[in-house]
Amino acid sequence: MLTYAVQRFIEMPTYTEVNPGEDALLKCRISDKKGVCSWQKDNKPVGIYRGKYEWANENSPVGGDCSLWVRAATLQLDDGQWQCQVTASNYDVQDALSSPPAALAVRVPPQSPRILFNGSHVMPGQNITVPAGNRATVVCEARYGNPPAYIEWYLEKERLTAWSQTNASEVERPRVWAARSVLELGATRSAHGRQLSCRAHHPSYPSPYYRDSYTMLDVTFVPVVSIVGGDASTLANLEEGSSALTLECRADGNPSPYVWWTKNGQVIATNGAKLILAPVSRNHSGIYGCQARNSLGTSDSVKIEIDIKYPPRVIWVGPDTVVEANLFSQVTLDCKAEGNPTPTYTWYHNPASSARINSLQDGAYPISMTPQMQLHNVSYDQHGRYTCVATNQIGLEDRSHQSEAVTLNVLGPPVGAESGAAHAWAGHEARVAASVCADPPPRRAAWLWGSLRLDVPSQIGRYRSLEPATDGGCYRYTLLITGVGVSDARIYVLRVENERGSSSHAVSLTVHDNFSLTETAHVAPLIAAALVIAALLVIVLCLILRCRRRRESVEYKTEDLDSEKAALPADAVYTPREAPRALTGSIAGVGGAGVGPGAGPGAGPMGPAGPGARYSPGALQVRRAAVVLQPPTTV
Repeated sequence: MLTYAVQRFIEMPTYTEVNPGEDALLKCRISDKKGVCSWQKDNKPVGIYRGKYEWANENSPVGGDCSLWVRAATLQLDDGQWQCQVTASNYDVQDALSSPPAALAVRVPPQSPRILFNGSHVMPGQNITVPAGNRATVVCEARYGNPPAYIEWYLEKERLTAWSQTNASEVERPRVWAARSVLELGATRSAHGRQLSCRAHHPSYPSPYYRDSYTMLDVTFVPVVSIVGGDASTLANLEEGSSALTLECRADGNPSPYVWWTKNGQVIATNGAKLILAPVSRNHSGIYGCQARNSLGTSDSVKIEIDIKYPPRVIWVGPDTVVEANLFSQVTLDCKAEGNPTPTYTWYHNPASSARINSLQDGAYPISMTPQMQLHNVSYDQHGRYTCVATNQIGLEDRSHQSEAVTLNVLGPPVGAESGAAHAWAGHEARVAASVCADPPPRRAAWLWGSLRLDVPSQIGRYRSLEPATDGGCYRYTLLITGVGVSDARIYVLRVENERGSSSHAVSLTVHDNFSLTETAHVAPLIAAALVIAALLVIVLCLILRCRRRRESVEYKTEDLDSEKAALPADAVYTPREAPRALTGSIAGVGGAGVGPGAGPGAGPMGPAGPGARYSPGALQVRRAAVVLQPPTTV
């Protein structure tokens, strides 16, 4: 009995796109093929016709390749769902195959997209009118394409997110599609007059494979007014009888508004939107207001106070608001101001490049008192904003005016310490770090050691280089080494590169040996026990020494005492009662001459014949012991 291997698919047809007139290959390969290959399109069998439908492999009837060439594809004949099928190996073997349907899409370029608003087609040159604060629903269609187009929205160059896109086959031409994208647009004043575009992408379009449709936004809103020409520097320079002032009330509104001026709440006659005061006088001082009105409403009043005076005003600062200088070069900044009396100048430096323009933030400090400031041999520390302040005095009040900030950008290669050191414990993680300053920012950095190179950021085994931490214009690079060993103790070189050059920075890593936590846990109890035993031995030794010294102060030599017992006189044992004075004297004799060095028998202060010299040396020893060891006897 013969055993047949079961047929199975090795490769099945997949989604395929083709331009009209081009050939398409529908792949289908069978393992252990015994049956007969065939194809279906839209559930209908397809025959083999030379020049239209051909086997990709001429030997397909006996081989396992059932792939099919579709020649000169057309939308009407070839666009649809295709299936590869194989009959069973034998009538009694149920291994017939039929692949899932796979689409063959014959591309058809869709029509150019068009924009619809409120159900109507927006013709070229027409606007979409929306009140400010409202939402507008705008639709973009790209019809009769295969496959359906992909649609995007743009407001000027800003890409917008559509609410939805739907694709549906055309009713009259089911094989092509209509793509429809819906945009919910919130109308704002800032969007007025801006271009709204709809872009349809399709591979059949000519390069760059998309087409656009445009319209303009007409956003209506209540007027908003501003006063032009009344900035602080202009108003601060007014001097009675010698200055002229022209203010303009600029109104931003849609539809176009009507403008008028007021002084101290009363409407005044002006030349349209302009207020001209020439020459100025003290009578012109007051609070001036500007308002505007259109069909949607009236604006709020914008007021300005005019006070005739002449404080200083900076009229030029430079050479420009942004100055670029090479590292270690020379920079000259100039400040010019008008004022009466002649103003003095103070330059301030704020290293923080993010500080707001025209304001002195915390961290700004004075560096020069001249209108022209020269910076020699500039470094990255001098990067930042420089502000000129002109000051004079009107009456008893100091007045000053601050210039626009001049930003100094110091450009150069990376700069940092040439060498450094790092320490780590064996078996732990080591951190090798180096800091550099550079502008432009570094575009490439790598750690080098031995024959290895590790770009930032990346990882090789135990070595991992981190993204640099930034601080202003400086960057700190860190190399992490896990499970560091003695073999890792070496010099690591950080190489940093920017558009202006490169630099290298060596860091020496020292690895120290240490006990592991397990060894410490075992040794710690032994150390503690040894310390306790040592402390006890010290205490015992101290007690022994103390007792010994005390005993030596009261003991006497027993052998000497025994030698004296045979020769003791009777009066050495039996002592008559003495007066208190005599007893005192005898005790004094014992504590004094009797024990002093070089004192002989009977050599007390009273001599051998004195009243107190009645005892032999042996008796003195006995009495001495009695005096020391026995408590005094009360008579």
